[in-house]
Amino acid sequence: MDLEKARRAVHYLFTVVTLVFFVSGLGITEFRIIEPLSGGLLTKSLSFQIHNMLTWPFIVLLGLHICLVMAIRKGKEKKNRH
Repeated sequence: MDLEKARRAVHYLFTVVTLVFFVSGLGITEFRIIEPLSGGLLTKSLSFQIHNMLTWPFIVLLGLHICLVMAIRKGKEKKNRH
């Protein structure tokens, strides 16, 4: 797998995790709005559990996202020099 494909996969995963992290955070703070919108599926306690479970995946994907972008930029700079 080349860096560009890895970057794209990490980007999509990071986007999904970020959206779920955001919605679960709203489910904790604005549970009176989110619970009815989700049809009662996303309760405050479930939102809290999801939010806590996504903390480390969010941090790891953020780190990978930053590292891959930097590696790709360095690779492009090296190609442009030669």
